[in-house]
Amino acid sequence: MSKKILITGMNKLQVTEDFYKQQQLQVIPSHTSLLACLRDMGYEVTQRAVVVGEDLKDYDHVIVFIHNPSGFAGYVYNALWAIYNRPDCIMAFDDWQTDSIYKGITDLKDVEKLFRPYVKDSHKDIPDDIEKYSSEFIKAVEIIESKKNKMLISAFSGGDLSLLLDHPNLYQYSPNPYHIHRQASVFFGDKERVFNFAGLVQDKTKKWLKAQAVESTGWNLKKYGSRKDGQDRVTEDVMVDLYGQQWGILMPGYFHAGSGWWRARFFQVADAGSILIGDPKEMMVVYKNQEAATIKASDLPSMTEQQLTDFAAFQKDCLYSAHPLDKQVQQSELRKVLED
Repeated sequence: MSKKILITGMNKLQVTEDFYKQQQLQVIPSHTSLLACLRDMGYEVTQRAVVVGEDLKDYDHVIVFIHNPSGFAGYVYNALWAIYNRPDCIMAFDDWQTDSIYKGITDLKDVEKLFRPYVKDSHKDIPDDIEKYSSEFIKAVEIIESKKNKMLISAFSGGDLSLLLDHPNLYQYSPNPYHIHRQASVFFGDKERVFNFAGLVQDKTKKWLKAQAVESTGWNLKKYGSRKDGQDRVTEDVMVDLYGQQWGILMPGYFHAGSGWWRARFFQVADAGSILIGDPKEMMVVYKNQEAATIKASDLPSMTEQQLTDFAAFQKDCLYSAHPLDKQVQQSELRKVLED
């Protein structure tokens, strides 16, 4: 009989298999790869919301994704129950804002914050007498805060995971081998000599973007993601097509640059034959090559079409050499977190 794994979490995406298909931007999350890999390893895997009060003893492993309760997370109580009922659970992140997520969850030790309207009112599938579970939920928060459980991070190998969170039990796995990689449609025109900047958290990336001094390069900057700023919001498949039509793809650096935090954009841009520009500390984890990692926006305008083409191919070679799509590697990474 195959072993059973439950994957659950604190928001709709984390508790619903293939929920990205119902979302506006249809960005494929890392746990799509997680499910596929675990099933290929022979596990019976279910992704769903737990019912507050249910017993989860029949599962061999329970993986709980955590999320900031202030971020429209409608399954916080359900996930806290899972952690309380299975104090041996594996926890996981699927959002790069690990610091604010962790603080948002541990703040729930305060009963007033635990049941404040902003959190409670976002829940639908909870008992009417949810407050009676307050001691169990607070115990779950204490389990999170203890940092004794394994914490699973989707990241490229070779990074410093401690940059994401000060935690003694961080485990890394790379989703790349089992991820559903969107690839650009065949494009027969000339690539535009422009820079592409796509980001949903604009306020946290403006400083990085300003440092690129794109306006001094002579190339236009095309921004995507913020409607309030008059920018286009496009689905992931359309964005990948744009990567294939534009030379310079900008990828903002975050506070944890150098951690190896996983993003599908590396392979999407490489396969589109374009050039990725990001934080050198982060890029070095992925490319393992100084030249590929330190390319700047100001370097591109002086390049010929052939030089641009050659450098894009060089980055792609570095990426695939450093992180080949080897399913056995991903399986071994997950086996370690399940069996250690």
